[in-house]
Amino acid sequence: MHTDGIIPLSAACLGIALAGAMAAVRGTQDRLASFYLSLVFGVFAGIVSMPLVFTYAPSIYGFYLPAVLVLLLILPPAVFYYVGAKTTELRPSTIRWRDIVLPVVGGVVMIGYWFQPAANKSAMFIAGELPAGIIPSTLVLVTFILIFCWVVSSCLYLVATLRRLHKYRSELRSLYSNLEDRELRWLDWFVVSLVALWAATAFTFVADNTGFDRLVVKELICVLTACLLLFVMAFASIETPETEIEEHAPSNDPSEPKYARSALTEAHAEQLATRIRAAMTQDALYLDPNLSLQKLSRHVGALPNQISQTLNEQMGSTFFDYIAHHRIEAAKPLIFEGEASTLTVSLDVGFNSRSTFYKAFKRETGMTPKAYRDAASQPRD
Repeated sequence: MHTDGIIPLSAACLGIALAGAMAAVRGTQDRLASFYLSLVFGVFAGIVSMPLVFTYAPSIYGFYLPAVLVLLLILPPAVFYYVGAKTTELRPSTIRWRDIVLPVVGGVVMIGYWFQPAANKSAMFIAGELPAGIIPSTLVLVTFILIFCWVVSSCLYLVATLRRLHKYRSELRSLYSNLEDRELRWLDWFVVSLVALWAATAFTFVADNTGFDRLVVKELICVLTACLLLFVMAFASIETPETEIEEHAPSNDPSEPKYARSALTEAHAEQLATRIRAAMTQDALYLDPNLSLQKLSRHVGALPNQISQTLNEQMGSTFFDYIAHHRIEAAKPLIFEGEASTLTVSLDVGFNSRSTFYKAFKRETGMTPKAYRDAASQPRD
């Protein structure tokens, strides 16, 4: 039975999910990302409606509940494909057949439940009893198998999503000197929130079926869902600066060396390295907060992939780390003088935020700006 508190919470979650789906459809972001985001919101809308359907439309509950199984199976790949679309990796033709196997099987099971007599559906979904007959038993068995597969696939999609985010951010480091607006860090919290919601739901399910339901606050699932949906609505609407990853990303073939197709000779690479150093030391190009691989390539008169290859192979650095090194070197005397704030220094040398400067400074020097100033001001023996 659903408590009185769950009904309004379920209605609130449904309203948020529908509003999020409409906002995603009407949004100005990438169409593919909008489609998968609206799909995620739509799946949540279907799932959170369960208490409302059970309370106000019990006659269709036997049709609705099997559909929830399909929605659960759709959710993990939908989230994965949304992250893929946001990180500019996916195109409509790249949907893999293995990502639709479980939802299709779930759809077949759903139809099987729908064709059961009303008495059987009422016994299984309302009374929680198993009717006699091989078909109901088979449906229930396949349902439990699908639930187990859903748990496993959720873990696999979680790993794949985190790997995709890591790859995306690694690629950004080869293209941009400031990453904060492009890294999509909010997606990390989105994934963490999904895991927390999944864990709370699993605990509630186990507790309800093992006699420990008194330990469960049933409204918690709805509260977590509402918070998750509001969080996604807030951050998904933020426009992310366009990236150029697809244009300059290396081959996806893992057996092929990163620059196997490059025609850059060693002599040309050495010349490019000299021009790149001059762009930093003489032209102070690193002071431009919007400096990108494209801008540097135009400045030195070479293709972006040649600049990237030269930085990686001749100078042993990514574009981001190379620019950050010069910015930190320029910041050191300013930090030592102590006349300007850390924020002012970070902006003066080309960083676009204080936090990015802190991370880069500590990675470069092994200490914070304050610790560096204190250490540098101490008299030496």
